[in-house]
Amino acid sequence: MKALFYTGWFVVIFLAVCLAGIALSYFDFDLTKRFLGSKQAMIGNGVWLGAFYSHLFFGAVVTLIGIPLFFSKLIPFKAKLHKHLGKIYIGSILFVSGPTGLYLAFFAEGGQYSTIGFILMAMAWMIPTYIAFQRILKGDVQGHHNWMIRSYCMTLSGVTLRLFTPIASRYFDFDYDTTFILSAYVPWIINLLIGEVLVLLNKKRFHTLTIVS
Repeated sequence: MKALFYTGWFVVIFLAVCLAGIALSYFDFDLTKRFLGSKQAMIGNGVWLGAFYSHLFFGAVVTLIGIPLFFSKLIPFKAKLHKHLGKIYIGSILFVSGPTGLYLAFFAEGGQYSTIGFILMAMAWMIPTYIAFQRILKGDVQGHHNWMIRSYCMTLSGVTLRLFTPIASRYFDFDYDTTFILSAYVPWIINLLIGEVLVLLNKKRFHTLTIVS
């Protein structure tokens, strides 16, 4: 079981670093390549551009700092560092990446169906994060742990999205519009289900906020 546990975390860490790397690669500020190449109509909109870069930067931050928060041997739960990183994680999602994700959803390709999907994705990210915050304020360590699992699974929806898009196009032969609309729903629904499975698996095993004991 330990081998499976560490293998799973190795995959998560690898994918998280790749996702953060992709996000940070946009900070060469070349407005003509990658995703921005298809959004030239929005480049002149300062609010949209600011929201885009804020979403990417703080999304990369929470993707990376969320990992060590699950390892009590690395950062003890009661340590000040855990609390400080936790505040950055929660604040970044609730006040920056989540709200900017909601805003950007209204400009998504694929029309209203994509917009609705990305709005739901942002809400499904912020709500578990907020509940995790409320649970720890009330001293419910186990509840905080469970909701943080859900929150971080939603943080990794960006990984699932980037894996789903090429797979859907190549192996299921979906057209561009269909692929884009599905990408607004499938990744976060998959991650939401993964989060619930992990919470169920850990429900009886963990009685304190720790993954590595």
